[in-house]
Amino acid sequence: MQKKVWMGRRGRIILLIIIAIVVVFAIYILFSGVHRGVDNGAGQPAPAEPGGPTAPPDAQGGAPNDVPLTDESITSLYYYDPANAARYEAFAARRPELATEEIIWMVEANLDLQPYTDAVPAADPESYTVLVNKFFSLDQDFSPTDLVAIGNTMMRKDAAAALEEMTGAAATENIRLWPQSGYRSFIVQSSLYDQYSANNGSDAADTYSARPGFSENQTGLAVDLNSTTDAFEESPEGQWAAENSWLYGFILRFTKENTEITKFGPEPWHFRYIGLEDATRLKDNGFSSYEEYWVKFVKFSPPDAAPAADGG
Repeated sequence: MQKKVWMGRRGRIILLIIIAIVVVFAIYILFSGVHRGVDNGAGQPAPAEPGGPTAPPDAQGGAPNDVPLTDESITSLYYYDPANAARYEAFAARRPELATEEIIWMVEANLDLQPYTDAVPAADPESYTVLVNKFFSLDQDFSPTDLVAIGNTMMRKDAAAALEEMTGAAATENIRLWPQSGYRSFIVQSSLYDQYSANNGSDAADTYSARPGFSENQTGLAVDLNSTTDAFEESPEGQWAAENSWLYGFILRFTKENTEITKFGPEPWHFRYIGLEDATRLKDNGFSSYEEYWVKFVKFSPPDAAPAADGG
């Protein structure tokens, strides 16, 4: 009997020892993993140990906050504005994952401000390169002076001519493109936005519809092609337009890649005319958003770049 009791006690002791070993090993793995940079439970990588691998560049290029904002390589950027130094610092503190050069151009595009709330009037509304978005607005009475009919809608004269050339070129490849919606006045946009807000709420509407005065369609330079559904992206028509629109001065304005910048979801049907020279330069430089291009080639001009011709 005593032997059986002893054997039972020894078994429990062995079990406790095994449990203790497992716990110690688990604690070692946990803390070892954290210091190696595994996920820290907040959806972000934990900092690497000094001397270890550096953090990967952010999605749009450059290492996060890689250069101090006071460094000469930053202050000498041609699109750096000393008057906005405090805004750069504040935005960098809010967005530490962004590369320093991104901080600069994003502030210059007013992306550090509140959409709609902090919006300012768009500069030169008649220009082909005008920037209209949630940060730059048009007056409710603004209407282009050179609107012409194209299909069942209207666009500015040069944009309409370029669209006709593009749809003609597409037709030679058995691709049928047509303008569903071009110019929309402040009043028409207001009606659309109010309807969307009533149906789905303003928060949802803001992800796919511009508020009146903030729509590119009011410029007469934007056009929605064919079907305004996500399926257009995978259609032969949508793919042709996305690949070839720049040849006619258009850009695909809202993509998956630039959602954070535009504050709109992808719209594979929405194209914006900026002119052949600017559209070519935007493509050649690999810009994913018009906002970045606008800062670096419209608001500011590179020292070695001749200004693009603009008929607006």
